[in-house]
Amino acid sequence: MTLVRRLALGISRRVVRWASPGCKEWAEGLEREAEVIESDWAALGWAIGSTRVLLDRRPVSLTSLEEVPAATQKLVDGTMVFGTLILFRPVIDGLWFLRWFFVANSTLGRAGCVIGVLGSVIAVTYLLMEWRRLSLIERRRLKETYKDYIYNDLVACAHFYKEQLKSCHKLWIYFSCFLCWMLGKLMYDHNTHVDMFTWVLLSMLFIVILLAMHLWKQNNLRRIEEIDALLAEREHGAEL
Repeated sequence: MTLVRRLALGISRRVVRWASPGCKEWAEGLEREAEVIESDWAALGWAIGSTRVLLDRRPVSLTSLEEVPAATQKLVDGTMVFGTLILFRPVIDGLWFLRWFFVANSTLGRAGCVIGVLGSVIAVTYLLMEWRRLSLIERRRLKETYKDYIYNDLVACAHFYKEQLKSCHKLWIYFSCFLCWMLGKLMYDHNTHVDMFTWVLLSMLFIVILLAMHLWKQNNLRRIEEIDALLAEREHGAEL
């Protein structure tokens, strides 16, 4: 086996390994195609082209309403954990930014402190609103799902799942607070100036976040379509 062929097969295998759960079959099909292509260079080009699969981060498709409760619980728990991790540092550093504002020796440093405090205020306000929305019964439901009627009623759970998928504004709040904290920290640490390299890295991070948000929204829309199809199938079966 030539070096070019081994490189092509190596790329294809890694694409299969790193592909999202919903794209495993697609990646495996592309790998089989690379194995049967006669030309080594054509196989390498095919393998390189198959890396586009890595950009599609979709979960495994739902095949029945019985799978909805587990997917719903995973989404709710994941959102809570992710939000806590993202908002933890902006909330904790809010008082530090307020203190640093009075000791900063430059306008840029004070502006960074103001941005950091703003991110902290948004994070604290959002967390307080979330805790107010989640009553004691709702918080208990997240820990003891077997006692919750929503998870026992598949149709009600499917509608609840759709509402959670549509609430994409939560991620915008998380990332906005995190970016405020990061930008405020950079501006305060660079009391006199922020070098071009730092701004480039920050801009690249912002682009990556926007891309991730777009992919997340597309996956949610695809999941909502799956749920609608399952609900329609169930209604059709009930009519028969």
